[in-house]
Amino acid sequence: MLKRRCGNERGSVLILMPCAVLIVIILGAIAVDLAAVRLGQRDLQAAATDAANDAVTAGLDEWAFRIGAGYRLDPVLVNNAAVRAIGAKGLLGVLDAAPEVTINFDGSVSVRLRQRVPHIFGKAIPGTANDTLVNAIATAHVRQR
Repeated sequence: MLKRRCGNERGSVLILMPCAVLIVIILGAIAVDLAAVRLGQRDLQAAATDAANDAVTAGLDEWAFRIGAGYRLDPVLVNNAAVRAIGAKGLLGVLDAAPEVTINFDGSVSVRLRQRVPHIFGKAIPGTANDTLVNAIATAHVRQR
């Protein structure tokens, strides 16, 4: 049948409710921090892709192309184009390391970027990192028609 309540259980919800609210706030803070890291990673990946595309197209060695030596990439032009593209995104000052621009054997260009994305609420929790290191690698190929 029905159990009889003891008189000393009144108000127990008052103790549990602040705990539940605190848990929801902490979970919300974790979700916001993870979303900020994901957004930072997406922005970094977009910058790496743009830099690789610009480097592989603007890095053409025109002199070699005009004399009939085929499509060759000039390492100086490739690096300058990649750095200009990353600078246009406003990331040169916030990267964790210098951009790594590589001309591969197949004529493609790879760009690797690293950046630390700061946590918004994670700084308030003792024992957690203040930021997360994110990486982005993009490779662009040129296809001749």
